Amino acid sequence: MSEGIEKVSSSSNSVNDDIESLDNHGTTGAEGSKMQNQEAMEAEMPQGEPVVEIRREAANIIDVPDGGYGWFVVLAIFLFNFSTWGANSAYAIYLAHYLNYDVFHGATSVDYGAIGGLTFGSGLLFGPVINLITGILGLHITIGIGIVLQFVALMLASYSTKLWELYMTQGVMLGIGLATIAIPNIAVLPQWFRRRRSLAIGISASGSGCGGICFGLGMQHIIEIRSYEWALRAEAIICIVCSGVALALIRTRAKEIKAEFKFIDKLCLRNFGVLVLALWLIWTILGYVVLLYNLSDFTISLGYTSYQGSIVSTMVSVGAMVVRPIVGRLCDLFGAVTVNVIVHLLVTIFTFAMWIPARNFATALIFALIAGSLMGSIWVVMATITTRIAGLQKMGACMSTAWTIVGIAGIVSPVIGVKLRETRSSGEVDPSQYLHPSLFVGFSYFGACLSLFVLRGWLIARDEILMEIEKEDEEAGEDTGAELFITVPPLRAARCCLKLKGLKKV
Repeated sequence: MSEGIEKVSSSSNSVNDDIESLDNHGTTGAEGSKMQNQEAMEAEMPQGEPVVEIRREAANIIDVPDGGYGWFVVLAIFLFNFSTWGANSAYAIYLAHYLNYDVFHGATSVDYGAIGGLTFGSGLLFGPVINLITGILGLHITIGIGIVLQFVALMLASYSTKLWELYMTQGVMLGIGLATIAIPNIAVLPQWFRRRRSLAIGISASGSGCGGICFGLGMQHIIEIRSYEWALRAEAIICIVCSGVALALIRTRAKEIKAEFKFIDKLCLRNFGVLVLALWLIWTILGYVVLLYNLSDFTISLGYTSYQGSIVSTMVSVGAMVVRPIVGRLCDLFGAVTVNVIVHLLVTIFTFAMWIPARNFATALIFALIAGSLMGSIWVVMATITTRIAGLQKMGACMSTAWTIVGIAGIVSPVIGVKLRETRSSGEVDPSQYLHPSLFVGFSYFGACLSLFVLRGWLIARDEILMEIEKEDEEAGEDTGAELFITVPPLRAARCCLKLKGLKKV
């Protein structure tokens, strides 16, 4: 790409001729969009510097190794995911224990659902703040703070005797710790990979599945032979050791790509693609968390033991560990958005076809395995899709906004799941109580599928416009720095929704 751009910018006269030729075009149709986008980019960029020169400089700076030490970074983020989201998936085990044994007298199912929501989302609400702190203190110090917070939160939760103490420790403090680890590290892998980006993220994301297996079965066993308090303490020790190793391995290339660490990026908030991204995140997290937190208790409602419930919950993690790298590779081959339109549609179908009529252990087990393989694809493609929309330089700022949205949806979704579950006046528990939660999950993933379908059309149309402006054959619309400046006419985006293939993988 740089050779083509060098030809365009070989002399100041050729740059001026190109800009002048754009000005002479009409203002309707594709040419009108081209002129509007050229004017928008000139308005946002420094005065007195040719647009093509600025884009050439950005393209030369953003050099992605696509491997090398990046594979050690993959291992580091695998360990982070193991000890954060993998460990957090064990909350389904704690939730079932709290509900069935009335651990904190007077606490309701809504209380325990709210604590799970705070664990998942309270820290993510501060995504812009954490992104800004990362820019000030650096990656390692910020993540180190999160590791300490996670350890302290779990240890204090193990000594909690009152409900409000559990809210503050296993809820708020743990949530902030998890977010302070996760938000800075998820922006690192796209700096190391481009063509194998989704594969690398898929391998690292499988760490949460591996963690879910280990913590799901391990913590359930400790609860049975000792107590839930000792399970929390064991979890704290394992997490700080794994995260410490990961912290020693991780490296960032923020200086090389001139990454921006802003509290809020107005250019991101005004972008239609970012708005559709936000809608996709909301639908996906609402379905994901309700499904993740309810499978264990659903299995118990079928008449099985808590241990069997933990096995079903663990199957979600087994599916995630095995299939997420495969999903990542498919995303590299066919496009992250395209693949996930199909993935979310499959989750919708299996939820309606298997979860609702499930009345035995085998069906619940197979459904958990299939759903676990597919429902967490958001963690594989979230960074990839965000980078596709915003570019590498603004990826961190855009991701921090995305994390805030994930946090809001993550806080309310466990409460929604608990409230949707019908309570019998006799106090008996049966699987029909989970009809409404299962319907909610199915329709949430269908909403996520539709959101990605719209985003796909918008990205195809934007790539075509960017290609027309830059007149490049190789990497138009891919980390060039011009992504957020493009205005896409709605009708053109709607027509592109039906295209089977775009200029670039979408």
